[in-house]
Amino acid sequence: MSRPHILIVGGAGVFGSRLARLLARRKGFRVSLGGRTERRAVALQRELRTIDEQGEYGFVLIDRDRIGVERLKEIDCDVVVDCSGPFQLSGTQLIEAAIGARCHYVDIADSRAFVAGIARFDSAARAVAISVISGASSTPGLTHAVLDQVTSAWLAVDSVDVAIVPGNRTPKGRSVIEGILSWVGQPVRVFREAGWERGRGWSGGRSVTIEGLPPRRAMLADVPDLDLLPARFAPRVRAGFDAGMELPVLNWLIGVAALPVRWGLVKSAGVFAGLGTQIALWLDRFGTADGGMLVEAAGQDARGDPRVVRWWLRAANGDGPYVPVLPTAAIIEQLTFGGRLRGGARSAAGVVSLEQIKPWLEGLAIETKQVAFRGEKPLYRRVMGEGFDRLPEVTRRLHRGRPAVIAEGEAVVAPATNPVARFLAKRLGLPLDEGRLPVRVVIESREGREHWTRFFADRPMRSVMSAAPDGLIEERFGAVAIRMRLVPRGDGLDMQRVSGRIWNVPLPGLLLPRITAEERVDEGGRHRFEVDIGLPLFGRLVAYRGYLVL
Repeated sequence: MSRPHILIVGGAGVFGSRLARLLARRKGFRVSLGGRTERRAVALQRELRTIDEQGEYGFVLIDRDRIGVERLKEIDCDVVVDCSGPFQLSGTQLIEAAIGARCHYVDIADSRAFVAGIARFDSAARAVAISVISGASSTPGLTHAVLDQVTSAWLAVDSVDVAIVPGNRTPKGRSVIEGILSWVGQPVRVFREAGWERGRGWSGGRSVTIEGLPPRRAMLADVPDLDLLPARFAPRVRAGFDAGMELPVLNWLIGVAALPVRWGLVKSAGVFAGLGTQIALWLDRFGTADGGMLVEAAGQDARGDPRVVRWWLRAANGDGPYVPVLPTAAIIEQLTFGGRLRGGARSAAGVVSLEQIKPWLEGLAIETKQVAFRGEKPLYRRVMGEGFDRLPEVTRRLHRGRPAVIAEGEAVVAPATNPVARFLAKRLGLPLDEGRLPVRVVIESREGREHWTRFFADRPMRSVMSAAPDGLIEERFGAVAIRMRLVPRGDGLDMQRVSGRIWNVPLPGLLLPRITAEERVDEGGRHRFEVDIGLPLFGRLVAYRGYLVL
């Protein structure tokens, strides 16, 4: 039986060479390394023949941007795999040639637009009974394999958070740098706070902790999963994808490259790709060769109980670049030996399972682990103790912690009128519009804190609540934190201000905000609220009252 013939375009590159090694270890494929020059492929060919002495590992001169149907027919491959990148700048000539030559096509695209556009080839691919699969990489190929396993029996998904943090000493070519810089500083459409919002590439930032690695920072990345996670898993609150470098200085430099884009001085940070590649190579001596990936999902399991699952992957000894091609290898296996993949064009989301990917980890310094959490005590219950049980059922549901709360209603808003008060209200994110407004509230519990976003019309007001000493609760609006005592009532809850701080410095009485905050349940079972916030010297910052339907 002849071996399936796999053509890897960019076969001598960072990712293509890893895929070639994986296939060689199986000793069941004939592999051709495609590229524009043979020089880089010679040493790899010798290595592959050492791994698989009976295998054929040739070189094919090919330019993916100029290839035609006849050339691909001459090569006579069963599957052509595009590992070249950057896909943010790629055309579709190779896809069109694959359809014309009737061979399967797979790529490791991480470009959101490129993967989203693959569906337009579906009819043509079906007509010739081949598969065209885009994004057979960490995103969306691996992320969806993980989430399909983790959330398979869940009743609902609240949030999905993914992060990739490679080691600094892992190989990185110019195409990787170009791909990242193509979206740095650009507007990014992202689903969060239970709705679609616009962020900026490489903005925000959070700490990512993976067992065996020091905490690393990760920022918003514009990748296919920002579309595909909401589409396939329908999270109620959030679907995020972040990426970060091991060295803080590289994170900072990428952030600096975003500034000219945000200021409108350049169209794309890609103009810095040459300089960025040189800096990355110069800094290659620092850091480690260890990287990781984190996938976290929160929602309701099959019994309706709140549940959080963390799945992480840690790659050591420079094996991180194998991760993006693990789904590719599994898909190639299914296309050539499995025979169970339908024809047509689609993203790699959900194409292969985690169980089909796992065998390709053999022999690599890559470890995975899954941890599940259930039954976190709600913040308000922790602070109030037995008093929480005396609250009305509607009030308890609002402060239940998990699953996330999304409620809608209406509010009458009276904003600040004093110029100084309006300036301060704007800085704190308080409502500035007057009148009767639709209101939507999203409350999400994360790591023991409640994250509140109140939308008055379309304007968000954000705060974070956490437990404070002496049985108090603290609500933070940016640099300002107010501590309050929660007083249960038969028909609701009162919040009594106790103290305040700004940048962790206690506020004197003259500057301490005046706050009235009440929650009640009306006869119709609706949650009603009334809030009045003011300053001794400048008067009202904002006052609003209304109702929510849970």
